[in-house]
Amino acid sequence: MLDGEGRAATHEEKRVLVKYVGWGGIPQVFSWHEAPDWQPERERLKALVSNEDYEAARASTLNADYTAPVVVSAIYKAVERLGFKHGRVLEPAAGIGHFFGLMPEEMSARSRLTGIELDPLTANIARKLYPDADIRALGVESAALVDNAFDLAISNVPFGDYKVADPQFDERNFLVHDYFFAKGMEKVKPGGLIVFITSKGTLDKLNSSLRDYLHERADFVGAIRLPNTAFKQNANTEVTADIVFLRKLNVGEKPSGPAWLNLAEHRNAEGGTFKINEYFAANPHMMLGTMADAGKMYRGNEAALIPDDRELADALSTAVAALPMGIYQMPEEVTNSRAVAPVEILAPSFVKENAFVLHDGTITIRTGPTLTPVANLPDETARRIRGLVKLRDALRETLRTQLQDSSEEAVLDTRRALNFQYDHFISRFGAINENANRRAFRGDPDLPLLCSLEDYNDETKKAVKTAIFRERTIHQPKAAVAAETAQDALVLALNETGRADLAHMEMLLRKPPEEFLPELKGMVYRNPQTERWETEDQYLSGDVRSKLDDARAAAAANPEYRENVPALEAVQPADLTPSEIDARLGAVWIPPTDVEAFAKSLLGADGVTVSHAAAVGTWFIRGDYQARASVANTTEWGTERYSAIELIQDA
Repeated sequence: MLDGEGRAATHEEKRVLVKYVGWGGIPQVFSWHEAPDWQPERERLKALVSNEDYEAARASTLNADYTAPVVVSAIYKAVERLGFKHGRVLEPAAGIGHFFGLMPEEMSARSRLTGIELDPLTANIARKLYPDADIRALGVESAALVDNAFDLAISNVPFGDYKVADPQFDERNFLVHDYFFAKGMEKVKPGGLIVFITSKGTLDKLNSSLRDYLHERADFVGAIRLPNTAFKQNANTEVTADIVFLRKLNVGEKPSGPAWLNLAEHRNAEGGTFKINEYFAANPHMMLGTMADAGKMYRGNEAALIPDDRELADALSTAVAALPMGIYQMPEEVTNSRAVAPVEILAPSFVKENAFVLHDGTITIRTGPTLTPVANLPDETARRIRGLVKLRDALRETLRTQLQDSSEEAVLDTRRALNFQYDHFISRFGAINENANRRAFRGDPDLPLLCSLEDYNDETKKAVKTAIFRERTIHQPKAAVAAETAQDALVLALNETGRADLAHMEMLLRKPPEEFLPELKGMVYRNPQTERWETEDQYLSGDVRSKLDDARAAAAANPEYRENVPALEAVQPADLTPSEIDARLGAVWIPPTDVEAFAKSLLGADGVTVSHAAAVGTWFIRGDYQARASVANTTEWGTERYSAIELIQDA
């Protein structure tokens, strides 16, 4: 309604929108094979949202569990205790923006807020609730966020036994909740804070690779373990989670803080023993309850933190008071106040989403219909980006003059400008394909285009200019105006119109069809079903049995079709016996809907789509988070190294 009317939400409408808690608490509405009782709700939801929003909502069910306000408020008391007052704030899994809405008023008024949310419906609600914030509807792995730019990263990150596809971290093999820590570490400034709610596995698992990775880059400030009922009322889920506080190290600074890399034995009041993080073993008062064997939302009979008799708010207040004070130093520069609304900069139509743009000398990024200034860039990174933007614009102009078939003089002028911008850039920053340059421009959709300007040798680190620097790489096709023979005219017609176009051939040969068609006997046939002329390979292929029936009926009424009959009879296939019929994955005669139904049945998941691009003979199979994370995909029919979805795709 709000989008249709093109207006902001009223105060009363915001009171309604803020109650949205996502789909993590009711995944049954999407699982037709497991929850037939939810069919009425499922049909109602499908009628209310688009297909794209429905699929995105289904994909979010694994992790769309929003944070209780009492927990968010306690976290802000903690960051204030650590010394944070205001700055540039990143929420990489924003949901509808609870971490923005519950931010202390003075902190919010003096901070710049950026939120990333994968589900487009949820992101749109967040935009309506917090119009002054920069809310982006995409995954954090795809967001064009500048490194070392934020003072605080704060979130309830997704939990799950699946991974995020991000080339920067693929080799690390981090699970999704651990990935958010690594990604947040890249985006926060030296000295900045990372405060994430995460699965207790981040601190308690035997594999310490993430903790080792973070220890090299940040001080562990402390952690608070939440009882498994902390999110039950707000998101209908029971899970033991930790609030982890980190401070990114400054250049040259050595890590310090309490020990947290290893596990230690912890004994509860009943004498039960548990292997937990050594920080909690040494500081049991930072656990808001008692460790015990209890079920969890992802696995049964796993150790969980059972709440004690305290109210959650009181327990959190006690734990926050035990955190260190003043470890975050506010930067000297004054953060721009949001008391005065920034001027909205409309993005030109030719600028791509997430592309860097120079606007009045300021580096901006296109987000939606507007340009968002990128603040707090390191000077060297800013200079690289400016140089690459100018080089990209010169390249685009060179391509434009070639596409529009401009004069040779105009093409030469743009080529000279391209050579100048390239030579100027590499003289200061080296080849485009060097890591520092690729990292600075990461996220811009034209980075691959810029990298294609060089033939780059990874071993020698040497780059050679490609052909566009010295010659035309795009030539406008010249339409033929005449043909000598009917066969030549047919080839030209196929090339320019894609079919046996008699009118086009008549123009090329300058004579009517009845004069040149005899020369094409056996090369073209008139299809009685469409009454259009088709080439031999097109007409004498496909369902030739039904074509033969049609040709015989047409020939009985019109002698023009008589030559079709013997041609089709010659290509009739022999009948197959039942034992000779073999239905294999990839057979083009099997409808994609049948393959999709097979995959859904095999994996026991509804979020699988299959399509077939007949023109290139390629099949595509995609699975949402639920399908990819299912036991059938990773264990029963696949392995952790190669999933069932990947096997079906290859088959």
